[in-house]
Amino acid sequence: MADERVRIEIGFAGGQIVGSFVESRSADALEAALGSTGPGGPVVVLETEDGPLHVVVSNVAYYKRVVRAGRVGFSSG
Repeated sequence: MADERVRIEIGFAGGQIVGSFVESRSADALEAALGSTGPGGPVVVLETEDGPLHVVVSNVAYYKRVVRAGRVGFSSG
């Protein structure tokens, strides 16, 4: 079974923003690296639609995992 793909956005120090669809396990690995305070790999490789993206964790200013609502249509309230 193929891994689920999720949309993420990464903002870097200096203002550049990168958005892409990645495998959910890649997004999980980046989240874990961002939340880690101990020693570890300073670079996380994300498997994107366009190929691997190497992220230097210390340069990440913000990270967003886009959650899509499973709703279609308009709200009445």
